[in-house]
Amino acid sequence: MAYWYFPSNDHGENKGINDSGVVTFRGTPLKSLAREICQNSLDAATGKTVRVDFANYEIPTSDVPGAEVLKETFEKCLAYWNGQKAKTTKDFFKNAFEKISAEKISVLRISDFKTKGLTGSKKTTDINTDWMRLTKSSGSSDKKGPAGGSFGIGKFAPFACSDFSTVFYNTYDIQDECAYQGVSRLVTFERDDGETTQGIGYYGNERNTPVFESLNLDPNFKRDPGDYGTDVYVLGYRFSQEDWETAIVVSILDSFLGAIWNEKLTVNVGDVKIDKSTLSDLMEEYAEELTNTYVLEYYQVLTSPETKWFENNHLGLGTIKLGYLLNGNEFHRKVAMIRQTGMKIKDGDRINGFISFAGVLFIEGDAINEKLRALENPEHTEWQPDRAANPFEAKQLIKSINDYMKKCLEELVEQGPQNEMDAVGVGNFIPDTPDDEKNQNKEEAISDTVLEMEKRVIDRKYIPDVVSVENGDDESEKKVDPVDGELDEDWVHEEGGDPVNPPRPPQPVDYVDGTEKTVSAPKEIKPSKFMYICSNPDEGKYMVDFIPSEDSDNGTLSFFLSGETEAYKAGLVSASQIGGSGLNIKDNSLTGLHFEKGQHIRISLQITHKDYCSMEVKAYVNKK
Repeated sequence: MAYWYFPSNDHGENKGINDSGVVTFRGTPLKSLAREICQNSLDAATGKTVRVDFANYEIPTSDVPGAEVLKETFEKCLAYWNGQKAKTTKDFFKNAFEKISAEKISVLRISDFKTKGLTGSKKTTDINTDWMRLTKSSGSSDKKGPAGGSFGIGKFAPFACSDFSTVFYNTYDIQDECAYQGVSRLVTFERDDGETTQGIGYYGNERNTPVFESLNLDPNFKRDPGDYGTDVYVLGYRFSQEDWETAIVVSILDSFLGAIWNEKLTVNVGDVKIDKSTLSDLMEEYAEELTNTYVLEYYQVLTSPETKWFENNHLGLGTIKLGYLLNGNEFHRKVAMIRQTGMKIKDGDRINGFISFAGVLFIEGDAINEKLRALENPEHTEWQPDRAANPFEAKQLIKSINDYMKKCLEELVEQGPQNEMDAVGVGNFIPDTPDDEKNQNKEEAISDTVLEMEKRVIDRKYIPDVVSVENGDDESEKKVDPVDGELDEDWVHEEGGDPVNPPRPPQPVDYVDGTEKTVSAPKEIKPSKFMYICSNPDEGKYMVDFIPSEDSDNGTLSFFLSGETEAYKAGLVSASQIGGSGLNIKDNSLTGLHFEKGQHIRISLQITHKDYCSMEVKAYVNKK
């Protein structure tokens, strides 16, 4: 006959309420529950598509195996720890005793289908079976290759959702074996025989072995013959009075969008069905709840015909597929990094601080997945190279993936920008700081207002010489005499002008120095569109897209680095038209450019400054 048994600690260490495994998931219990359960089910898949059901309901307390023993145990735990000043343990067991004393308790059933179930339930001395690793192991896992789990602590997530910290496992495995067992992760207490316990208890047969039959704690659920899988029953479900379905749905969409899109996973959360066919409706229905994630952007990447896809056998370790979508200023510059099982590990960032994009990376190769699995933290949310046997090699692997994402984005932009930023004359905007994930595409406004100008007549002996945009000689003066019978004319702004590059002629410039002399000045024009992108800050590489507003066979672009109070000439190392030949460089300017109104001029540029910077650009048309 099955019963609850709490092993003695043999007068050893007392265990408190803060079980290290359970505490890991208490901060985000529902999100963690959805991630861990679905990941474990995907690891055990036997077909193309795994199905996972979440169902919440109430049952009579008397239907819970060993309910009276659990009730007495909660009372003993409270008595044992009642002398503590801290309230955490006492409050937990007061609540647990109250809930289990009611006529009905809330239960969450989580069931998976098209999986192999928990094999090895009858091999009670073999620690390497799925059954033993789930029910009687801590901090161990024997998953190989692309399997998602590696630490074996995901099994603690259901306990964080239980008012009793108690879960029942039931399995019907592919070897046609049925078994169930209860596990209660409590605290040390004193048994009736005077022994103190380890804090963990098991419901089962002698020597804490499982019961070899099926357990069904849901009157509306039944498995058919051959319908293999595992059921997890969370007793005293903590969130039954809350909108728990929404939290589960959002977590699944955030963590498993790739698996759902590739039809590896379908999930039923109460009455909500999540599969590829319902994604569009779910994105609309849960749009507000998804705003704290990047799911809506990733979904656009997967569905948009404008998405550009790249595929590569990465370092010979297997295939990775990367999709990018550019979209104005709306995206957050993140890439969903998804391993072979279909779970998103992290939102990749620091790829480019200027371009507004979203991306999805599918890491599909077996070898690369196995290497990355060894680097995952317990929550499966980050790759940490220091966990590897060879941290340097692990860092190089992660760097190679990041470099590949940057390279593909640069290639996409070089093919032609899909959105430009408005500018009038200069491209002066502040780049986002890579560490600040919240500030997006801050752009400095430049006024289009035409300033009123007045013409005044002055009588002076020294007139500034015409300034060349190429040589920037704005300090030279030349002594000249006015033309006989004429007065000098100068144009003056009524309001302030550009302190860095003050306005130069268009004033009449017919002066004589012994004989009559005429000088022609370059004309500054406004671009129709302008955008610049830093493709590699460490090497000072930029890509420039410029659309002139006028035609010219002798155009000039001059580049300046924008400081706090003034601008400085940008030292140009090299420049070439993307897909074309090199360009003429003179100081901080590109000369001899062919301007065609409304047509893109795309330039790859390298400057001496090695970091992100704000840049000012002026465009001129010159007469030869």
